[in-house]
Amino acid sequence: MMTSEDDIARGYLSSADVERLFPARVARIARGTLTYTEKGRILVKAGEIDSKWRGGKFNGIEYFHFRFPEQSATMAAFLLREGLHRLVPESLQPPTPAEVEAEWQRLAAQREAILGWARAKKALSEIVQTYRFERRRGTYSHSAHSAAAKTVEQIDRSVDDAMTYAGVCIEWAEREHRAWFWRCAPNDQVL
Repeated sequence: MMTSEDDIARGYLSSADVERLFPARVARIARGTLTYTEKGRILVKAGEIDSKWRGGKFNGIEYFHFRFPEQSATMAAFLLREGLHRLVPESLQPPTPAEVEAEWQRLAAQREAILGWARAKKALSEIVQTYRFERRRGTYSHSAHSAAAKTVEQIDRSVDDAMTYAGVCIEWAEREHRAWFWRCAPNDQVL
């Protein structure tokens, strides 16, 4: 018989369960490229911190979920100290801690600007619904995200990074309306 420990170890958790069981989250800016050695160092460190950690990547940000705040603080310090954030697409260049902090501030301002744009265009629902519809059809996250980006392009051709615009809207809806957001899954499947 499967125990709750098996569920955690084998990956049978919804995003709501991950947040409930692993509430301490740290993020890494993941636009550039890591070497295989750097990827390995990250995985080893996360496993040393908590063998049951969870992770995922969306919209250029890689997330690490841990059970305790001290664990996420340890991982955040490791990522910064070891220069494992990547700010520039396809770059191997590690940024300085000051550059990482400036980028987090820029991303926060960008997020607010994009949500303001989506509200002004009355497009938030349409973008998110496109993503949800694609997920309901069984499409993987990246393809559904691309479909939502096409919706952004149809709404406003002047947007230069439709994937980022769609991603910000999707993340906002998933965070603010989680139960509604994930009801798009057919037959109660966990996405």
